[in-house]
Amino acid sequence: MKGIGIYLILIFLLVREIYSQFLQNKPVINICIFERFIQYEEIFKKIYNIYDDAHDLIFSRIALGEPDYSSSIKEKKCNIAMIEPDFYDKFYGNITDINEYIQETIDTNINDEEDGNLYKEVLSDLRTVDRVGDEIDKTIRALPLFMDYGIFYYRSDIVNEPPKTWEDLVSYSEDIKTQYSDEKKLVFYCGQFNSNSGFYYNLIENVVNTNENLKYKVAEKRIRKTVELFKELFDNPLEIINAHSWAMNFDHDVIKFNPKNDQMTQMSQGDEEAIFMRNWSSYLYNITTEYNTTSNYLADGSKKCRFNKSKILYSKKNGEDHSVAVNKSIYLGVVTKDTENISQYVDVIRTLTSKEFMKYLIKEQNFYDLPVYSSLISKDYDNTDYCKRIDCEFFRSIQQDHVVAGYNVIYQKNFNEKFTPFHNKCKEYFKQGFSTNDDEITIDSIMSLFSDYFSDKYIEYDSTLAIIIMIIVAIEVLITMVVAFYIIKYRNFIEIRRSSPLFLVIMLFGIILAFGSVLTFIGKPNDIICIIRPYIIGLSFGLTFFSLLLKTFRIKVIFDKVNIKVRDSYLIIYLCVLIGIQMILVTIWTFVGGIKSEIRYINDGLHYYTCGNVNSLGSTIELILIIFNGLALLYGCYLAYKVKNVYSEYNESKIIGLSIYGIVICMIILMLISNIENLDLNTLFLIQSLMMILSADILLIFMFTPKLWKLHINNISQVPYEKPIYMY
Repeated sequence: MKGIGIYLILIFLLVREIYSQFLQNKPVINICIFERFIQYEEIFKKIYNIYDDAHDLIFSRIALGEPDYSSSIKEKKCNIAMIEPDFYDKFYGNITDINEYIQETIDTNINDEEDGNLYKEVLSDLRTVDRVGDEIDKTIRALPLFMDYGIFYYRSDIVNEPPKTWEDLVSYSEDIKTQYSDEKKLVFYCGQFNSNSGFYYNLIENVVNTNENLKYKVAEKRIRKTVELFKELFDNPLEIINAHSWAMNFDHDVIKFNPKNDQMTQMSQGDEEAIFMRNWSSYLYNITTEYNTTSNYLADGSKKCRFNKSKILYSKKNGEDHSVAVNKSIYLGVVTKDTENISQYVDVIRTLTSKEFMKYLIKEQNFYDLPVYSSLISKDYDNTDYCKRIDCEFFRSIQQDHVVAGYNVIYQKNFNEKFTPFHNKCKEYFKQGFSTNDDEITIDSIMSLFSDYFSDKYIEYDSTLAIIIMIIVAIEVLITMVVAFYIIKYRNFIEIRRSSPLFLVIMLFGIILAFGSVLTFIGKPNDIICIIRPYIIGLSFGLTFFSLLLKTFRIKVIFDKVNIKVRDSYLIIYLCVLIGIQMILVTIWTFVGGIKSEIRYINDGLHYYTCGNVNSLGSTIELILIIFNGLALLYGCYLAYKVKNVYSEYNESKIIGLSIYGIVICMIILMLISNIENLDLNTLFLIQSLMMILSADILLIFMFTPKLWKLHINNISQVPYEKPIYMY
């Protein structure tokens, strides 16, 4: 019995242990991380178990690249995955929407006094692209884990001080070449040009290194300079950037820049060595430890570091004196279709990306990355060992002058589809060996292709819409010139004389200018066009509407019997005064206030070239012009109303009134249309052109058609009157 009792007790203990293990069995969550972070696997597990041991974490490697990224996630059956901004946009539809779960976390971190600004900036990288049809989905589907600055690495065993500019890079390379035998094949600069995103970041970092207000036009100008710069580096006798450098991606650049001893022969055949490299701060650990040569030691036995880091290069040619780095982030998002356990996945993401978790991370000796919470690398925080490892002072200096969400500069919807032709053309331009055609590639042809990267950049002369409008304008001008010919030829006929032929000719000239002003909206506007356009529009409005206004004013004065001189000679003086005021305001606007060609930004997929004010004074003068002409329009309506019942054989009040009302309606529609947001350029140009043409046609039809018709049907004798007639 005793043996049976002991046996039962053992069975009970065994069952209890099994049951206990079953109860303690924790959900397993698979976190897929980029290969360069795989050394953090044990660190993450260790800290997570201390901080929150609700789940068992396993880690899988995923490839960094398209389409390997997508296939890796499916193959590894990831629940959570690392995401970069570029991948976030490409695979947005496959990233689970967790916004409702993380919105409170986002709001809390954004409102944090110490780290809120940087956290908000980092999230802006996930809001830059129109991802869902024509509607912008503003939800956030990932949380930031690490910061990732663009930095410049250099071989400290070869170069004592880093180059600061592209000009320095060339000079340093020439000096280094003289120190090596001709048998040594050098790779002077690795810059990740092979992919769209890699080449894009190289461009953007050169673009943002400017003191100018970074608008699209500035970006276009600086990208042109950057392409020319890279061309010079390719054409340099030393091939500062060579075909091999072009082919390197982020990971291979690191190996090329700082290979292991046992890989030197395999990777480089012992005859190549990279000296300089542009890469991300997230490779800091790999360059420092994993790929660092172990054979070089100092006298005290400590390892001699073969690398160092500096800020991104800039160019003295552009007159800059500082360096600005592009800063992106590494995010964590849910990438599984398993929505049943989504709350658990979000809990893990919140934990791994929290400030408290980061405090534990920076105390680990193998942790070399930058937390999204900038306060953790501040001087006031107890992180001495960590700051020695990564050089907090260096990253603090970058943090003071950096650009987050670089995609905002020229990033567009369907980025790869649009950017690939420009990228490929640059390859052909830099190295003709890449070219598949015999056509000569010029910087102008490349920048033309770059302009095509945007939607509706400007109305081109050879576009169907522009051709149609130009034909209409040509016909309208021809008709107006025919009318002017008849008015001048038959100026002594009673039907013409009573309307004052001088004012009729002035109005016809203004109508021709109005038609011609439409042509100034075709083609890419430059500063000269931007100066000429307001003069043409202002003068055409003055010659036509002010003349019409004064003719109506004369009718009111005569029939109100007011003692004001309204003969033609006096009206001409009044007209010159009004037009003079108009032209003075236009001159102040264009030259003193400043009006230049610029880009009107609509959304991430649309912008167009236009003319705009460069300072507040220009906006003020423009407003004064609008008010001045607006008051003239209102006064014209008032005069038309006051004389509408005046009867006389010579009275034109009704047709003048119709002309004024028609022009006012067109101007109101034009003002309303011009201020509609998200209106594409073709639609805006079409409506603007039609309103300007229609307003001129209204005047042409109402004021001149009746006169020409009476000339035709009455066949009036060309006999001038002996005494002058007051012309209304």
